[in-house]
Amino acid sequence: MSVQMLSVSIRPLLPVIVLLVTGMMVLFMDAFGAEGRESHYGYLGLAGLAIAGWLAFKMWGTHSLSFAHTLITDKLSIITSLIYFLIAGLTILFSPGYLRQEERNLAEYYALILFAVVGLVFMTSAQHLVLFFVGLEVLSISLYALAGFVRQRDLCNEAALKYLFLGGFASAILLMGMAFIYSVTGSLYFQDVARYVIHSHPSVALLLGIVLVLVGFFFKVSAAPFHAWAPDVYGGAPAPVAGFMATAAKVAVFGVMLRFLGMAVYPLKVHWIAVVTVVSVASMVIGNFAALRQDNIKRLLAYSSIAHAGYALVGVAAASRQGGAAVLFYMLAYSLMNLGAFGVVSLVGRKGERYVKISDYAGLAAKHPVLAAAMAICFFSLAGVPGTAGFMGKFYVFASGVRAGQIPLVVIAVLNSAVAAYYYLRVVYMMYMEEPKEEYVFTIHPAAVIALVIIVIGIFQLGLIPGGVLSASYSSFAWFMS
Repeated sequence: MSVQMLSVSIRPLLPVIVLLVTGMMVLFMDAFGAEGRESHYGYLGLAGLAIAGWLAFKMWGTHSLSFAHTLITDKLSIITSLIYFLIAGLTILFSPGYLRQEERNLAEYYALILFAVVGLVFMTSAQHLVLFFVGLEVLSISLYALAGFVRQRDLCNEAALKYLFLGGFASAILLMGMAFIYSVTGSLYFQDVARYVIHSHPSVALLLGIVLVLVGFFFKVSAAPFHAWAPDVYGGAPAPVAGFMATAAKVAVFGVMLRFLGMAVYPLKVHWIAVVTVVSVASMVIGNFAALRQDNIKRLLAYSSIAHAGYALVGVAAASRQGGAAVLFYMLAYSLMNLGAFGVVSLVGRKGERYVKISDYAGLAAKHPVLAAAMAICFFSLAGVPGTAGFMGKFYVFASGVRAGQIPLVVIAVLNSAVAAYYYLRVVYMMYMEEPKEEYVFTIHPAAVIALVIIVIGIFQLGLIPGGVLSASYSSFAWFMS
C-alpha cells in the first residue's frame, strides 16, 4: 500500500525529477569527463526535455492535487510545461554555435536552463503562493546567472546586475503582497483565499495585497510602468538567453496570473480588471512608441515584448475562460516568433554581438536569403500579418476583449498594432531593399538551422491551422470562475 501511495504521489513530479537528474548529470559529466565536449551536454539536455515532455503529455487529462494540496496537475499546468520544454529546447539548439564563438561553451549553461525550467513548472503548478514564489526564485537565480554568462562583455555584467537588483526588489514587493493577503485570509492556498473572498467583504489590506502581487507579476512580464529593466537586460544578455527570458518567464507568469485572478480573487474582478486595463494600455503605448526610436535590434525586441505583454493583458482583462485560452495561445505564438527573432540576432551579431544595429541587417537577403526569410517571417508574425501565428493570437485575444465588453481597450490595442507594424517592417525593408554595407561572414550551426525550421513551421501551423492548440488551451481553463 505504501509503495502504491508513493507511486501515485510522485507521478506529477516525474518531469521535474527528469530535468533535475539531467541537469546534475550535465554538471557531473563536465566535472569528471573529458574536455571539449561541452556542446554534447546540450544534446543531453534536449534528451532530458524530450523525456520530461513525454511524461507530462502522458498525464494529459488528469486532475490531481498533491503534496499537501500545494501542487496541482491539470491541463493548464501540463500545456504550459510543454511550452516551457519547447522554449528551452529551441534555446539550447541556438546556443552551441553562439557559445563557441563567444568562447564560453561551458556545460553549466545547459544545466542552468534545465534548472530554470524546473522553476517554471513549479510556478504554474502551484496552488499555494509560497510554492509559486519558490519556483519563481529558482527561475530568477538561474536567469541572473545566464544573463551575465558571457562575463568578458561589460553589457552582460551590467544586465545581470540590473536584473539581480531590480528582480530582488520586485520579489520583495510580491512577498509584501502575499503577507497582506495572509494577514487577512489566514491562508495562501488559492482555494482558501477564494472562499474568504466569496463570503467576506473585501478589506483595504486585502485589496492592497492583491495589487502588490499584481505589481510583482507585471514586473516579471515587463509590463509598463514596471518595464524599465527589460531593454537594458535583454540588450545586454546573450541573445539566446534574452529570447529565453523574454518568452518562458512571460508564459509562466501569465499562467499564474490567470490562475490567481480566475480562481482565488475572481469575485473582486471589478477592482483588478481596472488595474490590468490601465497597465495594458500603458504597456502598449510605451512599448510601441519607444520601439519606434530604437536603432538597436535587441532593444527594439525588448520594447516590442513590453507591447506584447500589453496585448496579452487584454485577454486577462476579459476575465473569462475565452480570454484565458486566448492568452495561452498568444503566449505560444509570441514565444515562437520571439525566439526566432533572437535566434537570428545571435547569428548575425557574430562574436561579441558587434552587429546588433538595424543598419547592420542591410542586404541580408542578398547574402543569406534563407536566414533573412526566417527573420522576415518572425517579424511579419510579430506585426500580426494574416496567415501567421501572431495574427491568430491577436485575433483571439482581441475577440475575447470584445466579447467581454472591453471595446475601448481593444480599439487601443488595434491602433497600437498598426503603429508596431512600422518598426517591424522597417527591419524587413532593411534586409530586402537596402544594399549590403559589408560582407556577412559567419557560420550557422546546424542546430540553429533545425531550430529556425521548427519555428517557421510552428508559426504557419498556428496561423493556418490553430484549432487543435486553441481547443487544448480552452479546455485548460474549465475551472475559470466566469
